[in-house]
Amino acid sequence: MMPLEALVTETTGSRVKKGTTAALIALTAASCLQVVDPTANNIAIVGASIDLGMSASERAFAASIGTLALAAFILTTGSLGDRLGRRKVMLAGLVVAGLGGVITAIAPTTLVFMAGRATTGIGIAAAFGLSFALLREVLPNNIPKAVAFWLAGQTAAALVLGVVAGWMAGIGWRFGYLLMPLVAAIAFLMCMRGLPEAKAPNPGKFDYVGLLAIAVTMAGIIYGLSSAASAGWTSAVVLVPIGVGVVAFIVFVWWEARTASPAFPVKLFKDPELAGSVAVGFSFNMWQAVVMIQLSMLWQYVFLYQPLQVSLGQMPMSIAMVIGATVAGRLLSKGIPAAANLIVGHVLLIGTLIWFGFTTVSAPYIFFCIPMVIGGFARMLNETTMGQYFVSKPPPALTGAMASSKTAIGQMSFALGTALSSTFLFGQYGRGIAEAFAEANVEPSQQGQYTGLITQYVSGGDMSEYDPDLVEQVIAQASEIFVTSFNGTMFIFAGILTVFAIISTLFFWRAGRMRKAGTLVNGPLDLNGKPVALSTGSADSPTDTPDARTDKGDQS
Repeated sequence: MMPLEALVTETTGSRVKKGTTAALIALTAASCLQVVDPTANNIAIVGASIDLGMSASERAFAASIGTLALAAFILTTGSLGDRLGRRKVMLAGLVVAGLGGVITAIAPTTLVFMAGRATTGIGIAAAFGLSFALLREVLPNNIPKAVAFWLAGQTAAALVLGVVAGWMAGIGWRFGYLLMPLVAAIAFLMCMRGLPEAKAPNPGKFDYVGLLAIAVTMAGIIYGLSSAASAGWTSAVVLVPIGVGVVAFIVFVWWEARTASPAFPVKLFKDPELAGSVAVGFSFNMWQAVVMIQLSMLWQYVFLYQPLQVSLGQMPMSIAMVIGATVAGRLLSKGIPAAANLIVGHVLLIGTLIWFGFTTVSAPYIFFCIPMVIGGFARMLNETTMGQYFVSKPPPALTGAMASSKTAIGQMSFALGTALSSTFLFGQYGRGIAEAFAEANVEPSQQGQYTGLITQYVSGGDMSEYDPDLVEQVIAQASEIFVTSFNGTMFIFAGILTVFAIISTLFFWRAGRMRKAGTLVNGPLDLNGKPVALSTGSADSPTDTPDARTDKGDQS
């Protein structure tokens, strides 16, 4: 494979500076915190909850508080980067994330543990969002290649770091949380040299109202969605935070459209490529949530995979994602239309869900592996295509906030995919079990026994107290019902992704018409969503953007 430095030189010529590849690797290392932290937390939280004596509700909140903090502060840290310097705030984020990991690892109480997880989330918000924004400074004339490198690198790193996280957490849960400070320290040292600084010269007033509103929006909606599967959609635990989040979002949009110094330029989404990219982001993130989480449960509940087998079983999907990001970057750099990439990606993602919808209780592993590989490739085809717009389109003065919004969209859509798929799957499963009990004339007193039998079987408990013939009969019936519910959920989400595919296709079709009419270019936009005059290159080239390294002038 041709080295990235050579590929960049081939496509951008004299604009390449020495150390470009090293800078891209450093930014990728900074982004790795976001991909390794959930893995380490999911493994270590079990031991932490037992050791610290957490209640069930405390454990649930402790498991999610890092994600909530990341989502709430992602635009704030992006906006701070635009004002104080994106490199500077990114480095500060690495320090904060490392400190949060140390606090979590040494926590003597649940309260200190939660404080450490929240601190970690805030640090990751700065490191992840601004490492993405700085791609525009490192490789301004080939943003698709930079985005592809960044995505492929962090996915590849996640494969290795996930194994390391499992090994360290196996020694003790406190060691599991020490992986974050280790990764943060390495990334900090790599980012200290060779990265350009960039900030807005005249950013205007800090947008406290807008940033507070979006923080409440993200925390409220994601917390509500995360509680939906366990508490039910009609529960106050779900409806109240989601309602507060929706109201806060309306306030956010209203305020950002009227303030002279917005933290987030909502009018940019008048651009059809950015608007269509939002639909793309919801599509591939929901696909990943559905496949990773619900397939994992299917394997454990029906096929009795152990956690390690689940991780190894999903590894081909991660490898395919690395390949998909690399291929997408090459295609976009060679001028392949973004709309063509997205159509292929959408069709493949929808096709894999339909494939999963024909699962049987005797399906071999290869049945799952093929659509995982195809879907992993297609997912990155879409994410790389989407990502280039969130780096290249915003005004140079607001690159940090706009690039960070991609992460916010990802957090929201992943949570939505998780909540909806869990609701659909277990809703169908519950109805299926009830119908099976009714058809078999099972007495209410026996239903509890059978339900306990299923639970004990899935958890690997001792089944000697039950009649073997009864166990076989009940488990076979429950497995059939679970697989049927899984298949129904896959078909439902194939329909949901089809809707997103149609929406994004219409937006990109409109973008194509506007480009032919000369009313749409691929460079940055001003605060009103109108094109900024390009200083170099051609408006017809998808990779030509001004050298944002200088951030000349306030684009307001």
